[in-house]
Amino acid sequence: MWLHRRQETSSSTPSSAELSSHSGRSHSSSSSSAEASLSTATPTDQTSLPRPFDSSLGNNFTSPSCPEFFHSFLTNSSFKDCLPLSMLLQTSNSFFSAEKSPVRLSQTLAATCNVNFTICSNVMASLAEQIQWQSNCGQDFQYQNPVVLQAYNALIAYPPLYHAGCLTDSDGNYCFANAVTNKSAPTGAYIYYLPLGVELPAGTQPTCDKCLQNTMTIFATAAGNSSLPLSKDYTSAAQTVDSECGPAFVESSIAHTSPAATLACPSALIAFIPLIIGIVNFLI
Repeated sequence: MWLHRRQETSSSTPSSAELSSHSGRSHSSSSSSAEASLSTATPTDQTSLPRPFDSSLGNNFTSPSCPEFFHSFLTNSSFKDCLPLSMLLQTSNSFFSAEKSPVRLSQTLAATCNVNFTICSNVMASLAEQIQWQSNCGQDFQYQNPVVLQAYNALIAYPPLYHAGCLTDSDGNYCFANAVTNKSAPTGAYIYYLPLGVELPAGTQPTCDKCLQNTMTIFATAAGNSSLPLSKDYTSAAQTVDSECGPAFVESSIAHTSPAATLACPSALIAFIPLIIGIVNFLI
């Protein structure tokens, strides 16, 4: 099984000014329609798709500029068009509801995958930087406001969760959807929360299949970046998987690099993910 990616049609990305919380401007996505569906489900209308932070943000903010920043980027078309899975997992009530319907879940995943990854990863990286600005959520970030940290972790987790969320099995079904709807192994979906800094709960029993192997291969690659939550929780998760699925079922050791070294060439590392998965599948 291979990692399926949409053919990217443009490398232009929105500038920081376009994504600034004070711009007050709306921007359309530069990505084109997908050439083909990544699953058997047909993408649904954008207005009916789940959205992150679709309930109240609350008022537990130190600076009034912080909720303003949230409102600005959540309503910005450049962000909305990307529909990041990483932002939906913990913050979207509508996504939680969609997980109960296999068809609606597959439609949502198709929408998150049928985007220009290069553009969207740059959008998320820009927002992850901006959320730390003093003029936005800087104070709340320093005080470790849970909402702000949750959003930040989701933004920097976009690349690995995009790739993992878009993986399909040999029948063309999304691996994530398989995990969520697998009643015989209900804890299998916990693996997808690793990039958000959520460790596997005790007693997790994942489904030992190609989907799990390929997902963990993606996470192992990202875990080398010491600035990501994955760098702290991947190894213990891999050991749990190996204890359930057999020795060396997944790679349990990772080579940590400095954030600067890893972030200097993210596109190059990402480009090798399908190749890495292909090699792993061939060896197995």
